Amino acid sequence: MHALRLFTTVLFLLCVSAFGLLKPDPGSAAPGAVVDVYERPEVNQDKILLGHISRISGADSGLCRQLQNVEVGRSPLPGNSRRMDEGRIRVRLKQFNIDPSRVRLNVPENAEVVRGFTVVSKEKIQEVIQDYLLESRAWNSDIMRIREIRIKDDVMLPKGPVTFQVDPPKARDFFGKVPLAVNIAVGGEFQDKVWAVADIKVLREVIVATRPLKRHQEIAEADIQVRRMDMARLPSNFLTDFGEILGKRTSRSIDVNTVLRPDLVEFPPLVKRGDVVTVVAESTGLRITAVGVVKERNGRRGERIRVENIDSRKSIYAQVVDAKTVKIDF
Repeated sequence: MHALRLFTTVLFLLCVSAFGLLKPDPGSAAPGAVVDVYERPEVNQDKILLGHISRISGADSGLCRQLQNVEVGRSPLPGNSRRMDEGRIRVRLKQFNIDPSRVRLNVPENAEVVRGFTVVSKEKIQEVIQDYLLESRAWNSDIMRIREIRIKDDVMLPKGPVTFQVDPPKARDFFGKVPLAVNIAVGGEFQDKVWAVADIKVLREVIVATRPLKRHQEIAEADIQVRRMDMARLPSNFLTDFGEILGKRTSRSIDVNTVLRPDLVEFPPLVKRGDVVTVVAESTGLRITAVGVVKERNGRRGERIRVENIDSRKSIYAQVVDAKTVKIDF
């Protein structure tokens, strides 16, 4: 009985083979390429290519080259990772018109792609800003001091050559607290903008009062002195020249150590109401004079005041030249 069964089975297989009914299993055929995905590959580009995360080998060299450039996804952010599974890769093969049956995929169970990164420290960015400020020549180095450059955090970037570009502040002077933007590129491509605040001390020579001064007090050389001060603590219109002050008087009371400004000093009046002055009108080759009486309360050098001609009794406006002379346009 056993022999009969064996004979029947062999006869059946011979018949099937003879009539072509027994075909080889397609899955048993040798693949054109074998893809061995690394367990934890590192990438440094924005796209994940199959050739970057695996070893590709096989008899079909054309297929192997094609597999190298299959994009299987976007890279994670620098320092982060992304899981990679066989199903995702097979879908991407079909999208790139590659028959998955021609490829043997070997993907570790916990495979993940890691994005490479580099860290730019706060100290490095501070150094870049300091070099920029010194090279900008906004101030001579002997009067400029960089107190502090504040930056919030280190910066994590993709791997590659890092370059910096500092944007100059808009509509601001280079003193006090100055906001600056640093554009950071990797491999020539913009990656991040970092904001910093530079605290810059600029010392300027200014004129200050050495003692309290009363209103309308004539200013003498002993009343003022030159002092170096931080521009961030100064008014915008401070005075720096003794010649702008000596010979003038105070326009109001001034405390000791006050930084002098144009609005705190004035020329004393040269003429006052009732003064008799010479009125001069002149042009090329012609000069006419008359006697007048000042009708204003007072007048300083260069001011226009009302004067009455003694002979004609007519009032005119003339510019004060000195204590005895006014001039009219002619």
